[in-house]
Parts: sequence; structure tokens; C-alpha cells
Amino acid sequence: MPPVASTLKSALKPNPATGGLNWAYVLMGVADATILPFIPLYLFQRGLDAPRIGAVLAALSAISIVAGLVWAYLADRGIPPERMVVAASAAAAVIALVVAVANGPIALAVALAFWWVARSPFALLDPIALARLLEVARTRYARIRLRMSAGFAVSAVVSGAGFQVFGLRFIPFVYAPLVAIFGLWVWHALKPMARGPRALEQPGIARAVRLPRVSLPLLGFLLSAFLLGAAWAATGNFLTLQINVLGGGTLLIGAAAAFQALTEIPTMGYIHRLTGFLSHKSLFAIGCAIYIVVFIAWAFVSNALAAALLKLVIGVAFALCFVAAVVITDELSPTNRRATGQALVKSVLFGVAPILGLLGGGLVYGALGPRMMFLMSAVLAGAAGLIAMVVVPAERHRGAESLPSSELSPALATTPGKG
Repeated sequence: MPPVASTLKSALKPNPATGGLNWAYVLMGVADATILPFIPLYLFQRGLDAPRIGAVLAALSAISIVAGLVWAYLADRGIPPERMVVAASAAAAVIALVVAVANGPIALAVALAFWWVARSPFALLDPIALARLLEVARTRYARIRLRMSAGFAVSAVVSGAGFQVFGLRFIPFVYAPLVAIFGLWVWHALKPMARGPRALEQPGIARAVRLPRVSLPLLGFLLSAFLLGAAWAATGNFLTLQINVLGGGTLLIGAAAAFQALTEIPTMGYIHRLTGFLSHKSLFAIGCAIYIVVFIAWAFVSNALAAALLKLVIGVAFALCFVAAVVITDELSPTNRRATGQALVKSVLFGVAPILGLLGGGLVYGALGPRMMFLMSAVLAGAAGLIAMVVVPAERHRGAESLPSSELSPALATTPGKG
């Protein structure tokens, strides 16, 4: 059986202990795939140029950081996250319809900002899953999260084909019922649990801001993560415009998003075998090297299909870099601050860095063209790999706990600008 099919079959095997989590992740992936791969092109067709698209997406990234912290704080203070997710799905469905009728760039940007605030509690599905998985093997978490990648891949292709025929103006009308179905499923299948004193990892982000001491190696690696995250955001979003310019339609854009998800799955499933003879900083550097090659290829490719197919390679690079980043951060963080370390690297990779990547990427794309934007992103990826190799010391071994099973997931990239 091919590796992708084997991994998917194992990941999708039903497990009664995880209850409604399985379909919750599938449905969230299906809904997200109708919007995230197409947002840059949607904004372009609504009259925004590349610099303004970058500015809007950067603002959405900043909003996601702040809103995510607020919702996590409220969940940690006793508001059931399951009910917050349900309320968020209803709000996201309604605001999506407002986005559809927003008139003018400013009104559209404001409506999108409210939309992103509304859907930011969806990140609480991870703490919800982790709380339930205390009763079963925590390693099940990664396999549950793979379901979101599978749902995302299928939905991206189907919705891309639909938008190819009917137009991108239907994005909000497709997203609204799908996200409402997701919310209804959570309401039906995930009842609020009694929560003990254990602090979830998400609120650790708030604590991380106040910590006075971070080790120099971890600071250096956070710089590496910042550079790579900026390159991810710039290339991932503006590749959508480039595929469109090269003659590809929304079907190909959706397929490109699916390509990355498909190769993330087996790479995540088998990456543990590589760690038998390669250090995690080497895996991170190899992932950066793959990014360099693909970014340079995107700078010179003149065929839309070829540009989309390179996303298959990007899926491998993302899996290597993301898993390695999780382990490296865990290794560099004190034992009593490991959740804080993970919160820091996630905030940098998927929150702070995309602000620069999206804003700067849009400016460079508009002023100097896509080729220069891709080449500059390659430079950032190269610098990220070099810094990691220099600042990350030889690995210590913490036994079976060295890799937090709760972190092995590609799904964190379902933010504006998935890698």
C-alpha cells in the first residue's frame, strides 16, 4: 500500500475513546479549505492590489494573535471552550455573509477583521482534544489532527473546481453553511467537560510575555523561526496570485493547497525514522534547504501547473521544519517552562512573523515583482537554516517525553497563509 494511503488509513481508523473529535477536525478542515487558499485572489478580485492585500493579511495575522489570547484567557478562566467554539461558528457564518456584501476596500477589510475575530476561537479545538486525550494515549492527538489535513485537501480541490465555474464571489456563501455544520457537530458531539486545575498550553502564551529570562540559544532559534515564518507567509499567499497570473484558475489554486496537505501527512507519519540518524536541527536545516530550492524555482517558473506541483515538495519541507521546531524548542526550554517555549515558537512562526512576511511580501511583489519576492524569501529561509545550525546545541535526551505528542500536527498553518 502506498505510504500516503497507509498513513491515511491508520489515521482515519475509528476510535470510540475520541468520540466526536474525529469529525470535528474533518469538518473544520473542510470549512477552512473553502476560504484560506483563496483569500489573496478574492481580495484581488475585489479591487485590492498586492501591497494592500499584504497589508490586509498582515492586519488579520495581528488580529489573530490578540483575539486568540483573549479567547484562551476566557477559556482558562472557566468559560467552556466547547461552547465558545459553537458561538464562534455561528458568528463566523453570519459575518461571512456580511463580507459578501461589503462595499469598497475599507468596508471589506473591516468585515474581514470581524470575521477573523469570530473564527479565532476555533484554535480552542486543540485544548479541547488534549483534555479528552488525558484518558487515552496522547499520541492519538497527531493522528486525529491529520484528519483536518485530509478534509482540507479534499475540500480545497472540490471548492476550487466550484469557484472556477461559479466565481470567487461565492466563497462566503459556501463557507457560511459549512462552518455552521461544524458548529452544530461540536454542539452535538462535544459536551463541556469538568475541568481541573491543569493549565492548558494555550494560556501559556500570555505567561510567556511576562517571563524575564529566555535562554540565548532559544532566543537565537526564535530569530530563525521568525525569518522562516516570514518567508512562509509571503510565498504561501502570493503564490496564489502568481498561479492566477500564469493562467491557472481557482481549481489549480485549490489543488496546490491539497498537494501540500497530502505530503505533510506521510512525512509527519514517518519523520520519527529520520531522527534515528539525523539531529532535529539538521532536519530543520534540510527543510530550509528544500524551501530555498522551491522558492528559487517559483521565481523562474512560467507554468502554473508546475508552480502548483511544487507544493508537493513544500509539504515535505513544512513537516520537517515544523516538527523539528517543536522538538528543538522543547529541548531548549527549562523543564518547568516547556509549554511556554512552545507558545513562544508558535506565536513567532504563525503570528508575529507573518505580519512582516505579508506586509513586506506585498510591497516587494507590487514594487519589484514576484521574482524578487520569491528570491528574497529564499534568502530568509537560508538565513533561518544557518542560524539554527549555529545556535542550537547538541541535543540532550529526555527519554520518552522529549517530543510532546500534543505538538505533532501540521494543522497550525490554517491561518492566513498557510506555508
